[in-house]
Amino acid sequence: MDEDLKKQQQLYNEGWGKELRAGKEERGNLQTNLEFLAQTNLLKPNDKILEIGCGIGSVVFELGKQEHDIIGTDISSEAIAYGLKKYGDVHLEVQAAETLPYEDESFDVVLSFDLFEHIARIDEHVSEVARVLRPGGYYLLQTPNKYSNAIYETLWTKSFKWRRYHPSLHSPGQLRRRLARYGFGARFVKMNPVNEFTLRKLKKLGPIGYVLGHVDFRRLPLALQTNLYVIADKRGNRQTP
Repeated sequence: MDEDLKKQQQLYNEGWGKELRAGKEERGNLQTNLEFLAQTNLLKPNDKILEIGCGIGSVVFELGKQEHDIIGTDISSEAIAYGLKKYGDVHLEVQAAETLPYEDESFDVVLSFDLFEHIARIDEHVSEVARVLRPGGYYLLQTPNKYSNAIYETLWTKSFKWRRYHPSLHSPGQLRRRLARYGFGARFVKMNPVNEFTLRKLKKLGPIGYVLGHVDFRRLPLALQTNLYVIADKRGNRQTP
């Protein structure tokens, strides 16, 4: 792990340690993420699955209960240690998203949730995902929509400091083009993320949050989605940036 990634690891260890001590185990919308995976109907019993940026491993645990062969990785050793203690018999590893230690074409499916936007060296990450996926495999991911997230984060923090921790926010078009560079075709799935997790966040926006809490986002155009849920299939036309 190079010096930049070690600094990143330290930052996320500090963040996870603080939140876990405060009793906050989930940073993402676990319920909607699992609903997305179920809706795709792409995870098969014998598939080998990798989740990158797994946090404490909740998705790994849930899919493991369905007898999927899944490995979870996260750059935070704090999150991984907590997850191993909480869930027990799960396969979790400390690993950066930009450098994967796995052989070429060793996974049928790669997953990531609330990860893409945090990676400054995003091309390295997508290149690695393409490398470890088998031909015809899928990268199933969720990341905040640049159009909506930039507004939300600015209103919430009353600043632009979100640019430091979300260096790779993408619009739908930007995300489609980024994935295409590495041989991925991409299609978007509209999900309604409004549940208990989301409503707690929206309260911070006051009246605006109240209105958003009553919106069915599946009825809105792709550009107005809060999060982009993507099915990216590896078509084998891998390029270099």
